[in-house]
Amino acid sequence: MDWDKLFLKYVWNDQTTPYLVAVEKLNRRQGDSEILIYSLFLGVFFGAAALISLRSGPGAQSIGVAYYGFTVVCAAALFIIMKSYPAALYLSATPAVALVYLYFYGLGAEREAADTVIVTVILLLLLRYSLRIVALARAYPKLPDRT
Repeated sequence: MDWDKLFLKYVWNDQTTPYLVAVEKLNRRQGDSEILIYSLFLGVFFGAAALISLRSGPGAQSIGVAYYGFTVVCAAALFIIMKSYPAALYLSATPAVALVYLYFYGLGAEREAADTVIVTVILLLLLRYSLRIVALARAYPKLPDRT
């Protein structure tokens, strides 16, 4: 059994997971796949955050977080369906917004400092990846058809 080929077949595939392929070299199928995965990730994450912020105890509800989470879910849906550049810009700002929220409301929380560092690193990586998504959204109309 060749584990390398199985790994490449199910986990890494240039057509369905093209994260290391330059944006200029992508085709529409690869772009669609990358947009879908990114949008689903953000949509599920911020959708859950919106629901959790509404379900917290009395006096601890955060309507602002719920509203922002809902708008991110809507932008993710627009980005999947229409490949809209403004939706990509809005989605690319979500890691920065989450970092600002973490800075103002999360540093003095009851969570461990290591947890805050891990969340910060993940958000910074997502912010870096957002630059690729914006470049993909800008280049999407010029990408060659699926091959």
